[in-house]
Amino acid sequence: MRCEVCGHAMAKWDEPPTRWRRETWECPWCRATATTHGPELRVSRSPYAPWEMRWERAVSDLLPEPGRHAYAHPRRTLCGIGRPDLSGSPFGMWGGSDGDCPACTAEALAVDARWPEHLREGFGDFLAPEPEPDPRDAPGRIPPPDELGHPATELPPARWSPHTRVLAAPPPDPDPGHRTIGAGPAAVRLPAHWLGATIDPYRRDAHRWTVFPRHSLDTLPPLDEASFTGDYAWFGQTGGALDHRTPVTDRIAAALAADGLALPADFTALITRSRLHRCLDRASGYRTDPVGPLPSPLHPDDRLVLLLREAQNCHLWYLYLHRDGSSAVVHTDRDLTTERGERYGPDGELVPPSPVELSWCAPSTEVFAYRFLARAALLHAIEDRGRATDLDPEHLAYLTSLTSLAHHVRPRQPQDRAPTRPCS
Repeated sequence: MRCEVCGHAMAKWDEPPTRWRRETWECPWCRATATTHGPELRVSRSPYAPWEMRWERAVSDLLPEPGRHAYAHPRRTLCGIGRPDLSGSPFGMWGGSDGDCPACTAEALAVDARWPEHLREGFGDFLAPEPEPDPRDAPGRIPPPDELGHPATELPPARWSPHTRVLAAPPPDPDPGHRTIGAGPAAVRLPAHWLGATIDPYRRDAHRWTVFPRHSLDTLPPLDEASFTGDYAWFGQTGGALDHRTPVTDRIAAALAADGLALPADFTALITRSRLHRCLDRASGYRTDPVGPLPSPLHPDDRLVLLLREAQNCHLWYLYLHRDGSSAVVHTDRDLTTERGERYGPDGELVPPSPVELSWCAPSTEVFAYRFLARAALLHAIEDRGRATDLDPEHLAYLTSLTSLAHHVRPRQPQDRAPTRPCS
């Protein structure tokens, strides 16, 4: 394939296809890209962007001061440094700062000069025509009974077994809406909910209505939490430890040990095992980003370790480590890894920072990962109009329980009338 910007030969990225992208070709001279998208095989071209707005910051646990460098695929900085875990950060662009790498800046300026002036406007269009209408959207079509995403979907009976992680019925809840971390008078009591898109097997667009609704615990399928022992047996083969990831958790574990705390094994496995590594990222587009330990806003002897960031950095999940050795996954909308600058009101007065609000999400990293991945798989299946009979038995059990609880908490809307408010 030849580059349409400069005429040089393009090279294909060595990356497996995803549900959104089939393949990408890049020109090594001007860095223009052409990407094939989705099942309709539409092709898009990268548009021109000024050099200080084009490049993502390079992120790596093995690169000193990674924020100084620009990321250039594959797993290299623009100045040529390669690291096995190198990637581009979705949380900030590179360029135009005093601390930028001089070699990256020189290469960025050189690439910018290689783009002809007449191709700097309106170049990033789709090359292929709009996809043909999906025949499944044809008027009058009668979908198969078990096709997900339409009002008449019929879910097959869940195949329960002694190994199913989803309980057939929720256990008694002595403190509805709240959970505690720790024991006795020193325990931390937090509001409890799950933050995520709405899953509705009868509507393909339910997850689009409300951004990050909070789901109360009584609407979540109950899980056999005792069956999660930290080995991720439900996931399958977890792979060996990655040499470039173990130093990350080793540093965090050493710092916690100095405070008399220990990093749970299931947290370490999720970060370091080759097949578990980035499994949450692949399912969602979020970023697993372990940072810590961080001081807890609730008690000086407790600690937090960042686990996961939402794509826009608006929602973050942390492992909360209580001083008595207990832990749980919590959520907040605050990035506690950076200092918040001073903020001022309309009259120039100093506005004190608002208190950090934490919410309990899961009793362990493994339980959090199980629920996160099960929900992601179901969202994709419903969006793609998959067949309920083809679902993994664990996911079918989760969906059956979720639907049963939704009917118990909130009756379904009549099929001939749209809901008056978003599902939550």
